[in-house]
Amino acid sequence: MARVITFSRVFPKGHPKAGRETNFIQKIWTAIKVPLPCSVHADQLNDEMMKLFLRSWIPKYHTIRAGHRFKVGDKFSPRVWSGKPYASKQIIIADDIEVKKTWDVEMDENQIISIDGKYIHEFDDLIKFDSWERLAMNDGLSLDDFLCWFDKLPFEGQIICWNENINY
Repeated sequence: MARVITFSRVFPKGHPKAGRETNFIQKIWTAIKVPLPCSVHADQLNDEMMKLFLRSWIPKYHTIRAGHRFKVGDKFSPRVWSGKPYASKQIIIADDIEVKKTWDVEMDENQIISIDGKYIHEFDDLIKFDSWERLAMNDGLSLDDFLCWFDKLPFEGQIICWNENINY
């Protein structure tokens, strides 16, 4: 049985974009190439509109979560809350998705990230800036949004990836 991963429909409190749409549903659909016409309700978009809609999003290829619950080959059911988180029904946004890769990730109070025990760099190291951007982009966020999302540091968890072409 697949585990559930819920994705936020809006940026959380404390984030500069708090309350604004994350568009994670569309970004996940783009990443997994949801077949068109989409079986998940698309709010009355015709096929051509839906194709344009899905092409306009940067794909979300992974999520970063606290803990170490997932391994390669596990499946998860991607969901969002229908209303208030933890106080409303969950909506399944796609069929179960297989985990292709996982990495342990840590971020210390100085925003230094290590992936599987290897430091990618300090944020102000401009030579390695692209590593931070790539990590944020694969998570479906801009670099600024990514850094603001992880405001409670230190953080320890796992990158859960559903695209076999992503490497760190």
